[in-house]
Amino acid sequence: MPGSDLPRMNPTPSRRGFVAALGLGQLVSWGALYYSFPLIAEAMAKDMSWSRNDIYGAATLGLLAAALIAYPVGAIIDQGQGRKVMVGATAATSITLVFWSAVTNMPALYAVVVTLGMLQAALLYEPAFAVAVRQLGTLQSRSAITTITLWAGFSSTLFVPLVQYMLDTLGWRGALLGLAAINAAIAAPLYLWAIPSGDIQEKGDHKVSVSAGNHILPIFRNPGFYLLTASFCAYMAMFSGFTYHIYPLLVALSADTQSVVFAIALIGPAQVGARIFILLFRQITIKHLGLLTGLAFPLAIWLLKAPPSTLSLAVLCVLYGGANGIFTIVRGMAVPELLSRRNYGRINGIMLVPMSLARAVAPWAIAAYWTHSGTPEGAIHVILTLAILVPVLFGLAIKANRIREEGPASGREDQDGFPAER
Repeated sequence: MPGSDLPRMNPTPSRRGFVAALGLGQLVSWGALYYSFPLIAEAMAKDMSWSRNDIYGAATLGLLAAALIAYPVGAIIDQGQGRKVMVGATAATSITLVFWSAVTNMPALYAVVVTLGMLQAALLYEPAFAVAVRQLGTLQSRSAITTITLWAGFSSTLFVPLVQYMLDTLGWRGALLGLAAINAAIAAPLYLWAIPSGDIQEKGDHKVSVSAGNHILPIFRNPGFYLLTASFCAYMAMFSGFTYHIYPLLVALSADTQSVVFAIALIGPAQVGARIFILLFRQITIKHLGLLTGLAFPLAIWLLKAPPSTLSLAVLCVLYGGANGIFTIVRGMAVPELLSRRNYGRINGIMLVPMSLARAVAPWAIAAYWTHSGTPEGAIHVILTLAILVPVLFGLAIKANRIREEGPASGREDQDGFPAER
């Protein structure tokens, strides 16, 4: 019935059950929406004799489209409708995957892939982080976000071989139908069960207010907001560009393809290992965690300039993977710990707009510069520059926030909704 809540499957889960369900749901969502795409695209290109550039052009448009809905998604979650957003987006994902399995022409492909790109903005990480912060509060959500990313960290490990098996046995159309079924059977019920319907009451230090939207405009007067957003944009551009070009870059630098494949395979375990490790150091602040992790990025990329060997490539990928695994947690907690404990979804949604644009444009821009320079060194320099900007801008954001805290409004929460107590 219009306006009625979705039916509850079971009583409200415990905190541990809530976090585990969100984490397992994220594992499936990432597998269905993200890690399956390169494998499906490759099989589709061979079967349909379509250009990879055309197929990946659809993915780029999807990322750009995701930027358009990032803020509305965050605003809806801030209003207590995270359950409807994530369950609805999961159902829409399965339906879209079914439509993809029936695609026979390029316009239809672009329609489904752009739709899936937009659904990423309603499902992958940020919406789950917003739900966790809203439900648990700032103080308790850090360990929850870490645990959610731990679950999701196994997505590629499970889904890449699973999708490959389905491709080998069912073809790419059958594989898409299989993904649709898995997504509908696992992710949708988990989100439906775990996420509370409607608005919630105060949770710890996180106060929910229907008038919270009135506090969003003063955020734009805080220099720290722009510096933090710029840092995250540099990170997204570096991450996207390096992810798309890591294999051709390493192959161009080293003739030992086996060492390259071995090194790249270490990134996933390094991400998960770093997230487990950070659980042992809950006392470290997001400020320090972000700075230390950010400094690891340029150090890792700088190793591309070292004489290539199995050891240097392995250290590069482990360092990069570990830093990337922890920085995901930093992104999830930076808004409530550095900017404001109110309106997490809205603020995060605003930041996601330029971040999504940076993620979409970077692979193409780096490829174009690589072609223009005629050497992989050109691509390395671009990625290294982005990696250096991550900690520099993050540090400037912390400094701007400290200046703001030491102002006349220190000792209390100011009118902009920035917490003076950390």
